[in-house]
Amino acid sequence: MKNKLVRYLIIMFIFFVIDSILRFYLPSSILKLNLTIVPYVGVMMFDLLTNTIDEDHRYIFAGICGIYFSVIYGNSIFVYVLLFFMYSFFEKRYMKKAVMTYFEAIVIVVLTIFVQESVLYSLMWITNTTQLVITTFLIKRLLPTLLFNIVIFNGYLILYVIENYIYIIVVMFILWI
Repeated sequence: MKNKLVRYLIIMFIFFVIDSILRFYLPSSILKLNLTIVPYVGVMMFDLLTNTIDEDHRYIFAGICGIYFSVIYGNSIFVYVLLFFMYSFFEKRYMKKAVMTYFEAIVIVVLTIFVQESVLYSLMWITNTTQLVITTFLIKRLLPTLLFNIVIFNGYLILYVIENYIYIIVVMFILWI
């Protein structure tokens, strides 16, 4: 079963790289309205993969992904690691009682992004690194981020469904190099 954990970590690395590329190439201000859009492609894939990983490896997977996210995107290591552990814990509890449908997947992804952005805003507000009023944050950052991620989630779900094929292609590409 460690093979599944390694496969999921490779998939997460690929999607965190896609996330970084999107963050780099998305314009910082869209339509001159000062809207900030933050893609959460890696976090969305984490939400989907956490539901299918074995119980033995769920928190190891969350810890590794949280540390990677913290080192690459954040400057406070333990906050993101704790958030990824929290996501894993609540998804584990929820999935014991339900089978994930399309609607539930979107709700879980939106809640995850909402929590992540809210924690980020709270930390920035507490440390006085932002002067944004909460309504400005909601309108100019949180709402566009949620809408953008919902739109890309629809195409993204197709990639999740064919994840085994993506893994095979990546391994073949690595072996080819």
